[in-house]
Amino acid sequence: MSDKKSKETAQRLLEAAMSVFAEHGFNGASTRMLVNKAGVNISAIPYYFGSKDGLYEAVIEHIISTVKSKQGPKAHQIQQALNKPDLTQAEAHELLHDFVASFIDILLSQQMSPSMVEIFIREQIHPSCVFERFYIEMLKPTHETLTRLTAFLIGKDAESIDAILCTQTILGQFTIFKTHQELLLRRTGWKHYGASELNTIKRMVLHNIDSVIDANKKEKS
Repeated sequence: MSDKKSKETAQRLLEAAMSVFAEHGFNGASTRMLVNKAGVNISAIPYYFGSKDGLYEAVIEHIISTVKSKQGPKAHQIQQALNKPDLTQAEAHELLHDFVASFIDILLSQQMSPSMVEIFIREQIHPSCVFERFYIEMLKPTHETLTRLTAFLIGKDAESIDAILCTQTILGQFTIFKTHQELLLRRTGWKHYGASELNTIKRMVLHNIDSVIDANKKEKS
């Protein structure tokens, strides 16, 4: 088999695996489901990925690299800003809005495939054998960066429970629009999340985030 053909087969199996794992989870997905979806021989999994575990790890790695490529530069920008002694509240506020708006685009638009988002969410609800990698390489660094920014805005220590919970509250402001997407589409009459719908959601989310930040400042006072 040529190198090109081999890469195409491996890619087809990876794409099929994302769909099957998203629908059935790691434990519910059988090797037969995976190869049937990809249209390849059952020996393709051990040949290209070693095992079902190896294939799932490749799927997770693909998700991690995709999110990092899109949000990594913004996270780095926040880290650099937080290291400045003269960072202002207005600048920090703008960084938070930019980060959240970008994350909404990733989560709710087609920047990530529906299967990738489903796996992302499923891992939060039912952590699998590779969740630790997910956590260490993507979730924890992103959450820590956002917590540092939130802590700066509310005037609390970045390691405090208040700062961590406030950050989680901020994340919840927009992740619910994905986990409860079908409910919202039916209640609003929207057909999908297009540019107009995303802008409407962003306005609401950013307004709510400002309220969360202000409420926690008042609580401190």
